[in-house]
Amino acid sequence: MEFHHGLWNGVSALFSESGRQLGEENTRPFALNHHIPAETIHCKYKGSREGRSINMSALRIAMQNFDEALAITGAVGRHHLGRKESSDPLGIWDLYIMARASIALVAYQKRFRRQEQVHSAVSDALASQYQFISGVFMICRHMMENADTAIAANQPIAADMLYDYADKHGIFISFNGMACAGSTKKIKEFLDFCNTCPDQTAHSDFRLERMVSEPNNWYQYALATVELDCFIERERSFQKERRLNDGEVAGRSDDTASAQVFTSVGNYARALMDDPPSTDDHHSFHDGALGRQNQILSLLGRPAIKNLSTKHIGARLG
Repeated sequence: MEFHHGLWNGVSALFSESGRQLGEENTRPFALNHHIPAETIHCKYKGSREGRSINMSALRIAMQNFDEALAITGAVGRHHLGRKESSDPLGIWDLYIMARASIALVAYQKRFRRQEQVHSAVSDALASQYQFISGVFMICRHMMENADTAIAANQPIAADMLYDYADKHGIFISFNGMACAGSTKKIKEFLDFCNTCPDQTAHSDFRLERMVSEPNNWYQYALATVELDCFIERERSFQKERRLNDGEVAGRSDDTASAQVFTSVGNYARALMDDPPSTDDHHSFHDGALGRQNQILSLLGRPAIKNLSTKHIGARLG
């Protein structure tokens, strides 16, 4: 799953206790999207969302679980901060890893359940946290793909600036034209909490052991998925740049800069891992990706795989 679909896409098709898919209309792969009916209204908030349809059915569930979503986010943030060697402010790389680690909670829970629990639903609290934190993931990911100067330098970014970036670049708008639901105030409140969660005491009694029996193993799994994804995206950027230089495609590209950002974030995740993957540059992409995926499967207690098919590699890099 981690190689073929990526972590975010891989869990977006799962169902919550309330019977809604975590990714809602953004569920990927689209073949798994059940297009569950929802009550919609037009967004009243200024900016790119104004006048667009928003999903009120999902929003009501998410807002009922807002405080618990903050508690989960705070616990993830404190665990991550406990691994950092310095007391520097949270930079944008930290927000990205926290977002990915939160999404990894869903995948880790699902893949460690007993066989008879495989089809059990994701709790509404965790599903709501997934929907909130996915916004942070998408903002950071857009910055990485476009080699934004703030993420290249791992700068701290205030909630207002994160919101404005998302609004300016259309991150609040889904592929089908629907807008991210929720008030501007609540979205900024969550973004601000992500930036300051180590200092928050209201939710400090929430423990990750309520959700995963071995928090460090979950965290290592999350870091490994970040490192694998950055490895894949770096290769994708290099391939696009080579195609451009060889005249196979036309236009201008900053893929080299994007590849450097993915390399930096991947190295940051690697530095936090107990058992980082080999950095042998003589390995082919296939060998490097296979080794990383098998490291992930080992963390999940699953058997290693022998090969990655050319078809899957082409689809992932295409």
